[in-house]
Amino acid sequence: MLLDHTPRLAPRIEDRVVAIEGIISALALPSGRLSERDLGRLVLAVSSRPSAYQDLVVDDPEHRWWMVLHVAANFDLRVLSWERDQESDWHDHGGSSGAFVVTSGALVERARARDAVSTSTRRVAAGQLATFGPSHVHDVLYDTGSPAVSVHAYSPPLTGLTYYDRTPLGFVARDVVTEERRGAFELAL
Repeated sequence: MLLDHTPRLAPRIEDRVVAIEGIISALALPSGRLSERDLGRLVLAVSSRPSAYQDLVVDDPEHRWWMVLHVAANFDLRVLSWERDQESDWHDHGGSSGAFVVTSGALVERARARDAVSTSTRRVAAGQLATFGPSHVHDVLYDTGSPAVSVHAYSPPLTGLTYYDRTPLGFVARDVVTEERRGAFELAL
């Protein structure tokens, strides 16, 4: 028996795009704004196929890294990595709903409570899903893993984020950041 010693190549971008589009089309997602449930189905389906994104993940101990995997008219899909001492800072999603699933390691999510002053905390470990609506304000922090990795989806696609300071009287907006599309490998096939 001969062993194949040919180096394994990373999938071509076109093949990866086709694979991600295949995962998405199999879900038969509705047009228009996706529900938290549909966003959860999306990130769970993509995360169950690590060959579509895993070799793209960058472990950067200095800066939190992310990449856009797919953008549709009604949602976008991303992969993020997290290292020690990295967090997102308190932010919203510009009116978009979202979902994320941790694929390795664990994250901690601190979220603004309904009273707009207090917070809640939950740990999201590998395989676990978190979803949220359009008014959600949170701070996501690294917990474990090297790196921790998560797959996120937002509907409608992110156009900007508002960052907040947490004060004794509640959350105060400090900055609005327009969304950039760095790292996307969107192709017209």
